[in-house]
Amino acid sequence: DALRGELQQVMEADCGVFRTETVLADGLRKVSALAGRMADVRLRDHSRLFNTARIEAMELENLMDCALATVAAALARQESRGAHTRIDYPQRDDVHWLRHSLYHRDTRSVDSKPVRTRPMTVDSFPPKERVY
Repeated sequence: DALRGELQQVMEADCGVFRTETVLADGLRKVSALAGRMADVRLRDHSRLFNTARIEAMELENLMDCALATVAAALARQESRGAHTRIDYPQRDDVHWLRHSLYHRDTRSVDSKPVRTRPMTVDSFPPKERVY
């Protein structure tokens, strides 16, 4: 519970709606340090039925991965868009940032792929009467 509370505090303080490079870099450092502490997390209850401690540990592991991805992608994205507001980059930049951020957990790196603006599916069929 303590580690989860620390993660929540770091995310609120260092990855809020209004962001700067300095605050995000500090947040990434803090979240990375918290993620490093995950290796020390131990379960006292090893039962397999109704083990809420096991579920909470799995949720914390998932939250940690999501926090790392969120802070790393926010740091990499040098623009403001939607709920992502970078005070140091106040304008939306479709030329450079109209793309999806991809976080790679194993390497802790951020990559991207373009946003497809054309549908990839076949056009829908027009409605017509069923005939058998």
